[in-house]
Amino acid sequence: MTTSRSPKLIGTFLFFFALLNFPVIGFFNQEKIIVGIPLLYAYLFSIWLVFIILMFLIVRK
Repeated sequence: MTTSRSPKLIGTFLFFFALLNFPVIGFFNQEKIIVGIPLLYAYLFSIWLVFIILMFLIVRK
């Protein structure tokens, strides 16, 4: 891994780690349904998907 990727990977990880902690998740812990999926699950899986795609794009370059 080159040194230019390391800060991007660490920053991306810390940003998404903050998005997956309690205060932020608490906003989405409601009994709303989006396309048949509870809001909390939709939030968690969409954040997870974006995290994987972003990490792929950073590592691929």
